Amino acid sequence: MTYFEKSILIDCRIEKAFEFHSDTNNLPKITPDFIKARIIKMDKPLKLNSRIILEITQFKILKTRWEILLTDFEPNILITDTQKKGPFKFWIHSHCFEEQSGKTLMTDKIHYELPFGIFGKIANSLIVKNMIEKQFKFRHKVTKEILENTI
Repeated sequence: MTYFEKSILIDCRIEKAFEFHSDTNNLPKITPDFIKARIIKMDKPLKLNSRIILEITQFKILKTRWEILLTDFEPNILITDTQKKGPFKFWIHSHCFEEQSGKTLMTDKIHYELPFGIFGKIANSLIVKNMIEKQFKFRHKVTKEILENTI
């Protein structure tokens, strides 16, 4: 099992940051060019037990259908999506929000495991872990720019 965590301090109210992440339509805005995310189906408004089905395309050729379920949803505090069907053997991603002196500390926490045993572990160490790090570095940068209205 691999654990990934990344945080960023954003100069905006916690309600604004939570609302932005509660709107899955914002996902394509914060997705780097090497990944395309298309929403196939989404329960609206998002709440506990909402289902979201995405089509993820990587490197313009690898398409994966990804079904996630919101297993935690606490307004202005936490959104947790858990993969029900998709490319990972196991995936839980929590978006955590914490108010700090009028700003928002946003933290992404991910527990994941790739399929295919030892081959999945090798792929994780050579490719996947780095891709996740790059993806969330990009997501945090763009989210901060959008929410602080600097772009």
